[in-house]
Amino acid sequence: MKKLIVLIGFGLSVFLGQSCNDDTTDKDVTTNDVPASVQSAFSAKYSTATDVKWEDAKEDTTQTFKAKFVINGKKMKAEFDRNGNFVKEEDDN
Repeated sequence: MKKLIVLIGFGLSVFLGQSCNDDTTDKDVTTNDVPASVQSAFSAKYSTATDVKWEDAKEDTTQTFKAKFVINGKKMKAEFDRNGNFVKEEDDN
């Protein structure tokens, strides 16, 4: 009986661990992977940004491209949809 309880507990922990995997994590991408429309919109809005790094992300069900960057000494992040439309901006603390 003790072995059965241990096996059930182990099985549940493996199952629950797998179901907690977060497939929504953002993935780093190179500038070459970012559509020109997104790069253009970003450059127009944040022309003085430095240290720009891109991620493939999602906002609700929409694929977005997230830029993490520094502007005026402040770390920021901004998201644009595939067509270059601005989605959101926030501090990157």
